[in-house]
Amino acid sequence: MSIKQKEIKQTPLTNNCPECFSNDGLMLTFHQKHIENAWYKKATDTISDTIVCHKCHTTIYPVRWTEDIERVREFYLKSVGKPKTFFKLTRLSVFVLIGVASVSIALVVFLQQM
Repeated sequence: MSIKQKEIKQTPLTNNCPECFSNDGLMLTFHQKHIENAWYKKATDTISDTIVCHKCHTTIYPVRWTEDIERVREFYLKSVGKPKTFFKLTRLSVFVLIGVASVSIALVVFLQQM
C-alpha cells in the first residue's frame, strides 16, 4: 500500500519569512492524500499544507508562523474548498469479483440440475 500526497494548489506568499526576513520567497502548497494498493485507489478529503521559503531553503513549521501567515493560510485554505474524492477498484479486484461471481453461478446451476 502506498500513501501519496498529490499537490492540489500552490501559491506564493508576500509575507516576510520568519527565518531570513525576505518578503518574496514563501510558497504555500496544499496536498491531498491518495491511497493506492493492489485492490483499490482512493482519494481522501484530507488536506495538508506546507510553507517553504525559497530564499533560505527552509520549511516554515506552524510554530514559527506569524499571525499574518496564519491569516493568509486560512484564506487560501478556504479557497481550496473540499477536494474531490473518489474510490476506484483496480483490474485485479474486478477480475477476482467476476471470477467469484462466475464460479458461484456455475455452482448454483450445477446444484439445480441434480
